[in-house]
Amino acid sequence: MSTHLPFPRPHITSRTRLGAALAVIALAFPGLALASSNWSSVGSTGTPDELCTGRVSFNNNDAGLVSGATALSCTIRYQVHDTWDGNGLLGVYLGARFTDNGIYSEVRTRLRAHNTATGVLTTLASLSSNSYAPAATPQTRYLTNCVALNFNANSYFIEVDLVRTASPVGAIPGLPVLGQLRLLRCQ
Repeated sequence: MSTHLPFPRPHITSRTRLGAALAVIALAFPGLALASSNWSSVGSTGTPDELCTGRVSFNNNDAGLVSGATALSCTIRYQVHDTWDGNGLLGVYLGARFTDNGIYSEVRTRLRAHNTATGVLTTLASLSSNSYAPAATPQTRYLTNCVALNFNANSYFIEVDLVRTASPVGAIPGLPVLGQLRLLRCQ
């Protein structure tokens, strides 16, 4: 009589045990799993200014201006939540995925702090699509400077301006689109 099982026994390695242990720790202490998380938002989750009603198009994950050749500018805001460690103090850098198809469009982003005690607004970082070569396809760009956030003293949001200037007859109109925003923890 054979002592072999009908199915081969799985080979348990130390790597398998380590992975299982890390999974148990992540489930038991979710704050540890979030401590190194970055904040991100897709373009379609923003809140446009009241004056932009009917001017912003949310398509799939993107936010863009409605099509046309006339000049148009709209501001969209994205609330930033502390997804890092809950202590409220950290350094981050800003990234954006956008489409800027030429000289008649621009996507401007600004990371802003609102001091909860004084109400003072401060711009911490800004990025403009006009700092890069235009492209008809999305491009992702990151700032290299690290800025400090203190969620104990401030609330944070990112303002995005989608700007289209009037284009002459026969020119391709500007089509600024925001696909994603990211705040990544500085290492």
